[in-house]
Amino acid sequence: MNKNSALPVLAGYEIREVIGSGREAQTYLAVDKSSQRQVAVKIIRDDADSIAGSAFLERAGLQQSLDHPNIGKVLNYGHSNGCCFLVVEYLSGGSLNARLAGGLQTQALIKIIKDMARALDCVHAEHIVHGDVKPENILFRPNGSAVLIDFGCASLVDDRPSISPAGSVLGTPDFMSPEQLSGAALDGRADLFSLGVVLYLMLTGKLPHLASRMLGSGTSHRPEVIPQLPNDLRIFQPLIEQCLGPRPEQRPPNGQAIVAALDQLRHDTVVRHVSLKTQPITTQEIMAVGGELLARPLDSFQRARHVRRYKRKRRVRNSIGLFVLLMGGIGITFYSIEQNWFSPEQLLARIGVGEDPLLTVAWSDAQSLRQDPNQGLAAIAAGFRRVLAIAPEHLGAQEGVAGLAVDWQTSIDEALISGDLARAETRLREAREVFPNDVDWIQLAVELDNRQRAERIMRSTQGLLASNGLSDLPSATAAIQSFQEVLRLAPNYEAAQTALEDIADHYAGLASSAARVGEVSVAINLLERASAANPQLTELDRVRKIISQVATAQAAIDALLQQAREFRAANQLIKPAGRNAAELYHRVLATDPKNIFAAQGLDEVTAQITEQADQLLASGRLDDVALLVNQAASAGMSESVVNGLRVRLNDEESRLRAIDLSLAKAASLIEEGYLTAPEQENAVAYLREVQQLDPGNEVAHILLARCAEQLAAVAQEAYTYGLTDAATQYLDLALTITPEVGRWVELRSSWETDTD
Repeated sequence: MNKNSALPVLAGYEIREVIGSGREAQTYLAVDKSSQRQVAVKIIRDDADSIAGSAFLERAGLQQSLDHPNIGKVLNYGHSNGCCFLVVEYLSGGSLNARLAGGLQTQALIKIIKDMARALDCVHAEHIVHGDVKPENILFRPNGSAVLIDFGCASLVDDRPSISPAGSVLGTPDFMSPEQLSGAALDGRADLFSLGVVLYLMLTGKLPHLASRMLGSGTSHRPEVIPQLPNDLRIFQPLIEQCLGPRPEQRPPNGQAIVAALDQLRHDTVVRHVSLKTQPITTQEIMAVGGELLARPLDSFQRARHVRRYKRKRRVRNSIGLFVLLMGGIGITFYSIEQNWFSPEQLLARIGVGEDPLLTVAWSDAQSLRQDPNQGLAAIAAGFRRVLAIAPEHLGAQEGVAGLAVDWQTSIDEALISGDLARAETRLREAREVFPNDVDWIQLAVELDNRQRAERIMRSTQGLLASNGLSDLPSATAAIQSFQEVLRLAPNYEAAQTALEDIADHYAGLASSAARVGEVSVAINLLERASAANPQLTELDRVRKIISQVATAQAAIDALLQQAREFRAANQLIKPAGRNAAELYHRVLATDPKNIFAAQGLDEVTAQITEQADQLLASGRLDDVALLVNQAASAGMSESVVNGLRVRLNDEESRLRAIDLSLAKAASLIEEGYLTAPEQENAVAYLREVQQLDPGNEVAHILLARCAEQLAAVAQEAYTYGLTDAATQYLDLALTITPEVGRWVELRSSWETDTD
């Protein structure tokens, strides 16, 4: 609670404590009262002049304009109570300095530099130079992602007026490029120089000493001497030399070039999977992981055995030197050890002298499995996951697992296109077993199911026509509907399209023959079947002309229109078959496509059956809607009308499935204890989705109440053990879910009274 009168007051926010202090501003941890989430609030000191305040707000606006996952998000900024303020997301994962002090693996180091390079590309694309890239300005979210913050030294590089005072040099000298130190004009390559300094610091634990930086100029006639990395990190030397080039044109042109260099490095070279840290390892840390292995001398037999083993692995000199160093109790600066016990080889790997033999073997096995075309997905994924079990941040294995999912999706798509449904089904089954939580398989499963259904419909329909022949009108009518359903399920199914064209040709010929002998009604009926099968058939126009020349054609059309009106009055819109308004209107339009009475009548039928479908959907009678769709198709309604009804039905089925899936997922997460975290994968989030899809859903209401009860119980237990802040947070979460519970409101007030 805010009982400290020295803390500032800012409308809409509860300022809780100071978490940072600078030359002109202080940063506070606060709570946004509207959302109840923690934020960081930066406020210009009271003595800051108006120029500084104006620049502060303009830089806040620049940062807010940047939308990138690795750039800190600006939530609000402006004037309040005579002060300038900036509200940003609160990043609780600590700074890069803290991570380096505790130890950072090389693969994680590469990922951080790549993320920062991409973030800087976003900054530079808006004609902004950050101006203060350093470890203190690289923070982490709880999920581990790196975030670039603090645009307090940012400047514009386009034609707009500068927001920095003339002649001023803003930034941190240890990380500035030569041109920035000298006050010269800047572009994005100044930030890339600073990122190079950060990379060098991460690798070595110290800052590079460059003559051009000390002089504040990149124009020295003497060639720049770039500090050399240790031998075991020499693979990073070319990139360091590019980034720390004294002149901008010697550096990478953009952040993507740095990303590409790191990716190429990992592709061409085995990057040793070790941990780097900037604080010395103590003898106690060494003892914690080495046990008696490093605490007492080896007897002669043991020593001889170890020497032979190290000779075989070509590491004798490093191992003996390390042993003497450890026995002397001397701290080692850069390598951290994170487990309780290792073999000698693993111990050396952890502190950077050698490679972990288990990791080397696991990675080699994983690559072999990946290259073997006879291996299944489960075996290949298991190989990569064995690597990750040893080294969780191994980027090669992480990308390998992710790449497998993409490869399998591609192979399933190719199998579906080629019609190899057995292979598609096998691959999809493998994928769903290995990646059970990947939602992409759902769509592929739908596509496979549609294609399999299309195959079954195609076979049965071809059998029907083979038995009864094309001239059997009921069989042909059923076949037209079936082949159109095949094309809906598999739009590029060539055999179905060809079959429809054959039916259209056949019935156009029959209609032409009937018209020539004066059987107008028969010809019109046959022509309607041909038009239903393929309305684009050029032969249809010729047959229509023949029918129109028959004296009785108009009388037949008038009779059909009158009968259609009677059917509509009796509500026989699309059923029974052969005696409904829709079929008669289609017969008229098949003969006279411009007949306005038939077109208008058909539009009315369409509106009426669409309204019926909506009423049935609203009452949950999905089976009746499915029957209505089939009746509309049988009555010859256009494909757009039938598909529109199907879309309504499918959307409702999808909504109900989504509700069921979200309820099941929420129930499972409640059992596992994931009530409100992580951010998107928690029970409350899924239940809110259900309420959006189905307002008033009783099951969702009950489960939300259960979540709130559990959170309140945890809060009361935490309070019992004196964890007041945690208790308040959990109770606030419970009240956010169900704010109407009076006893929790009273309990919250009593806790505040007790604390006061």
